[in-house]
Amino acid sequence: MTIHKTNGLTYVKSLRLESEGVRHGFFMRYGGCSPSPWASLNMATSVGDSRENVIENRSRIATALNIGKDRFYDLWQIHSNRVVITDRPRPLEEEHIQADAIITNKKNVSLLMLFADCVPILFYDTQHNVVAIAHAGWKGTLGGVVVETINQMKQKFDSSPEKLICVIGPAISKEHYQVGLELVEKAQRMFDANDLVTYKDADKYFMDLPLANKILLNKCGVKVVDSLGICTCGNKEDWYSHRGDNGKTGRFAAVIAL
Repeated sequence: MTIHKTNGLTYVKSLRLESEGVRHGFFMRYGGCSPSPWASLNMATSVGDSRENVIENRSRIATALNIGKDRFYDLWQIHSNRVVITDRPRPLEEEHIQADAIITNKKNVSLLMLFADCVPILFYDTQHNVVAIAHAGWKGTLGGVVVETINQMKQKFDSSPEKLICVIGPAISKEHYQVGLELVEKAQRMFDANDLVTYKDADKYFMDLPLANKILLNKCGVKVVDSLGICTCGNKEDWYSHRGDNGKTGRFAAVIAL
């Protein structure tokens, strides 16, 4: 993992993807124009920030990564396992498609998704030059959004899981992610990892969402999974955290492009 600073923006990159020349970044909350409580590099209008602020923040990210400001493709994220394949950017005036993962093999498309505790996963096919990004909260995790993303990469681009590099970005850690018994039981039926859930005081359960997605990636045959190990809730001064900020917060961007 490396930390980069450009024109007031701070973002984290994976050494594995950097070595492949893949443009990408997980952007901390610094360097934007949004006021409190979204200060400052907020990327979502759905939380109450203005469209003008979000567009300006998006432009600053494009400049930092040296990509075209009009080349982003993003979604209306709905905590599903639906995957979109695109060969073009999404114009700002075009309605969002509802889904939680995006795939492209086009160099003029920059994939962008928003996060504030859910797990961001980046994918790069080193053989066929394909990139993807997925958003995995607990619904997307148990729904297998990473599995469906890999399945679509196989079907549409002949991707082999063994040739993928996957990166798990900043997300809420098990220490801060308390869940109910119903979710624990669902996870136990799906996973056999003993360290996925921690029990405290007999009636408190804490689940490791990043680990759950790593397990799913490995089960799909992915050999290289770079887990950055950054907790959003435990570092809310750097990252937006829905739980850490009691729902009054922004969304940070994860971006990947060829």
